[in-house]
Amino acid sequence: MGLAPWIGANKNREKGTLEGIFMPKFFITLLMLILLVIAAGYLYLTPSSQEQEYVLMGTILTMEADQPETNAVWVKNGVIQAVGQPAIVAAETKSLPIISLGEQVLTPGLIEPHTHPVAAALLGATVDVSAFTHNSRSEIMTTLKEAANGFALTPWLISFGWDPVAIDDLDSPTLEELDALSSDRPIVILTQMMHEAYLNSAAFKAAGVKIIDKEDHTEGFIRDQKGKLTGTVREVAAISKIVSAAPSAPENASELLLRLQYKKYAKAGYTTIGVTGAVGRLTDPVASLRKISREDISPLRTFVYLLPNQVEAHPLGGDDRFKVLGLKLWLDGSPFTGGAAFEDGYHDSELTKHRLGIPHTHRGDLNYTLNDLRKIIPSYHAKGYQIALHVQGERAIEEALTIFEEVQKTAPTPGLRHRLEHNALITADQLDRAKALNMSTGFFVDHVYFYGDALPHLIGPERTARYMPVKTALEKNIAVSLHGDHPATPVNAIRVMKTATQRLSKSGKTLTAADQAITAEQALFAMTIGGAMQLGQQEKIGSIKKGKLADFTLFNKSPLLSLKNKSDDLLVVKTWKAGQETDVHALTWEHIKLGLSALKEILAE
Repeated sequence: MGLAPWIGANKNREKGTLEGIFMPKFFITLLMLILLVIAAGYLYLTPSSQEQEYVLMGTILTMEADQPETNAVWVKNGVIQAVGQPAIVAAETKSLPIISLGEQVLTPGLIEPHTHPVAAALLGATVDVSAFTHNSRSEIMTTLKEAANGFALTPWLISFGWDPVAIDDLDSPTLEELDALSSDRPIVILTQMMHEAYLNSAAFKAAGVKIIDKEDHTEGFIRDQKGKLTGTVREVAAISKIVSAAPSAPENASELLLRLQYKKYAKAGYTTIGVTGAVGRLTDPVASLRKISREDISPLRTFVYLLPNQVEAHPLGGDDRFKVLGLKLWLDGSPFTGGAAFEDGYHDSELTKHRLGIPHTHRGDLNYTLNDLRKIIPSYHAKGYQIALHVQGERAIEEALTIFEEVQKTAPTPGLRHRLEHNALITADQLDRAKALNMSTGFFVDHVYFYGDALPHLIGPERTARYMPVKTALEKNIAVSLHGDHPATPVNAIRVMKTATQRLSKSGKTLTAADQAITAEQALFAMTIGGAMQLGQQEKIGSIKKGKLADFTLFNKSPLLSLKNKSDDLLVVKTWKAGQETDVHALTWEHIKLGLSALKEILAE
């Protein structure tokens, strides 16, 4: 429900009822008071300052080929001064404070190069209907029924995580079924990958979409033969049209949730994130990301790829804490909603035909024609924008490679490394072309973990056998990173590395493309220096080397040995950013001020 929920009841309710006003405001006030007490307690326990110069001593994995492991690193004012013996000498001659790592193991700060923190923060406060917390359709419908008259961040009921691929009996809800939950309160259910949504009539009406309209052929709004909406909306453009009609949550409440989301990344071991599309219901999500990232208390560095409508307001550039790098475009959609632009149709199975409603002849649509891209990509390329393209199917990847071959031929910029994102079915030949273009590839390996059991039924055994070819990309010496695309999956860096090395599904029943499993060293490389290379920041972060920024992640044991031994006891202990320990537990005065402002907005309603 979030830390600052507001009244979710319909505005037409009697304003004087106990349920309509007193109870929500009472609980809101109580929650905020609890928040203030907890925050004050944490502040009392949090040290006011940290050492600016010190030496860390213990087992240190540098991710540098000429010195992969060392025993000391000297840090001064947020920058690495020396590693190994020179750091030990400095500690002795300068009488520097020594921080012993004991049996724990230090690595460069982990990098998440493809995530959506604003969406993750706000969706984290919605009604959870995910497969992470539910096992059946009946459980989910019970949750929705209970939530229909409950509290939410906005008067609309937004739920997130509907996942028919992960839950066997999860048929799409009908318009009539959702109308039965509420006839007057708008309801929106977002799927786990956010490429499909389900709405009731009130939500369509609030967005200005007619329930019956034979003349409306808007792409993404699914209608029957009589022109009546079925309740299903597909892909980013159509879903955005609906969501943009929903009232925004109080700005201060949303910003508070974003700050807490940053702590979730840090707790998972990340010190840097790449925001590939600043999506989320804030007045200016890019401005909010900049504000939070540049504060001294921020645990993360933030690098942003803009949406086209954000370019005018936010120029390229920035500093080591926050920087705009380029542009993000979605060339196709999700494999799990029929949106991936495959070369061949979906597999003919019970899953595709009945649960997902995808014909086996369906190949997915491209969001842009090649001519569309010719009007967009060259100008941004010429201005130095690094372009990140969402591509899942072979046809989308083909389109991306073709346009970049054209722009690099017309305006060669070999140092500008554009990005191919997700790459579910990228082929070996396409990887060769990507290498020739000096492109990087980011792999969403969580597909293998969460959907490995379903993939053979979705795309057939032959294509499943080459799904997410991370090892092939590495063997071709292409810059490779691994990501979680949050909120599509929970933030968990260790899970991502384990999946890349084991290729095992969550149930433990399925190995997906086992020959594409990578080594523990390669997985850690992809999560550190590989991510830095993709962001173009390898000279400053991604490894432990003299002159680089002192961003570190500390594990309870060696991540390399743990991954090799397939043990389940690997944990992130803490992180450092610019030489300072990040406190992932403590709330700050900034949180308190935001909470009070949000409470003021709520009570003014």
